[in-house]
Amino acid sequence: MKNSILGSLVGIAIVLAIDSLARVAVSTFLNEEIFMFAYSSYGGVFWPLVLTITAGLSSFLGSLFSISYGKVHSTTTVILFLILIILLRYGQIHLLMGTESLFYPIAALVLSIGGAFIGWQLLKGGKSAVNQESKHHYPNEHESTQE
Repeated sequence: MKNSILGSLVGIAIVLAIDSLARVAVSTFLNEEIFMFAYSSYGGVFWPLVLTITAGLSSFLGSLFSISYGKVHSTTTVILFLILIILLRYGQIHLLMGTESLFYPIAALVLSIGGAFIGWQLLKGGKSAVNQESKHHYPNEHESTQE
């Protein structure tokens, strides 16, 4: 259970680090201030889309880490990670509610939940494939040389 909590917290830290790094890169490229939660403050449609897609990608990578770290209780880990990511993205939506359009923050929330779900399905499928392979019988070397 400790691994589930720690893995979820580190997964959220990965999400925050990747999101922050993407915002710093966009701000440096555009020679503008760093807006840690705003999407529409960057000019055009391209940069808000890049930040929104980065939000989904960072959630995917954070969920991969947290689920692989807490693999004994993967369902508990993904539930904790989802609760934390929903709280994070809802906090962004709440902060931006009066200042800008909510399309990009809500899209980031949906992509984050989807990224976490895809990461969980990917690792869940990987574990079942390993378990199925372990049920097969492999002949040892002595049986193959006797033929």
